[in-house]
Amino acid sequence: MRALPAFLAFPVYLLSLAPWPRAVHAEPLQVVASIQPLASITEELGAGRVQVHALVPPGASPHAFSARPSDRRRVARAALLLRAGHGVDAWCARLLPGSEARVLNLATLPGSAAHAWLDPLFVRDAVAPALSAAMATADPAGRAAYALALSSFQRRLGVLDAEIRHSLAAAPSRTFVAFHAAWEPFALRYDLREIGSVEGSAGEELGPRSLAALLQRARAAGVHALLVAPQQDARLARTLAAEFGARIVQVDPLGDPRDPRRATYPALLRYNARAFLRALGDGP
Repeated sequence: MRALPAFLAFPVYLLSLAPWPRAVHAEPLQVVASIQPLASITEELGAGRVQVHALVPPGASPHAFSARPSDRRRVARAALLLRAGHGVDAWCARLLPGSEARVLNLATLPGSAAHAWLDPLFVRDAVAPALSAAMATADPAGRAAYALALSSFQRRLGVLDAEIRHSLAAAPSRTFVAFHAAWEPFALRYDLREIGSVEGSAGEELGPRSLAALLQRARAAGVHALLVAPQQDARLARTLAAEFGARIVQVDPLGDPRDPRRATYPALLRYNARAFLRALGDGP
């Protein structure tokens, strides 16, 4: 067999060094998450192989969300559906009939609680491994890539936890009042104490007597801030804060991809840690 001419042999050599096109998984893995934090965690773990969509839009409350026919179709096409569980996204159950999507419900993970994604170590030790395994099952060709992304994300979450713990250790108070009962996992992780909330974890508000008792406890405890999320009634929050001489401090359990301060999961946790530091009396 005759050798190739030199001007042809060199391009052939270059082609032999180029990465082979990814034919096994040409299309990204389709993942649907009920809420933005779960979508953000998926993006961290997806190794560039995943396309994820959050059903609840930025600024909306999952408790008041009403899924559309297009959401049902999107879930039906997805390889994986992520749910928060614990009543946060109960409407997801209506999207499942006829869907082939695998479901990962945080409520089924050991140690889970409502709003458990607000505890970065729970995400590191429970949510991230379960989600990585689910994506690898749906996309076996990406198993090694998912494993590397998981290891990197878990290391960064350990650093994030230490950072938040260090910043909140200097707060002069450990007691807070939040409009919505989302913050127990965060409070337990960082040795904070919630003396009550205006709205329960499933979105129900306190009755007049219970609300009056909460305001009395807030005054007695010397709480000077009310933690309020963008999804909540701002006018009611201002009225309640005035009742016990408190200022409004914005927190956000859900995040917003349009705001760089809250667009990724680590950014969201840092945003909330800074807000808590202000509410607890130390921080701009």
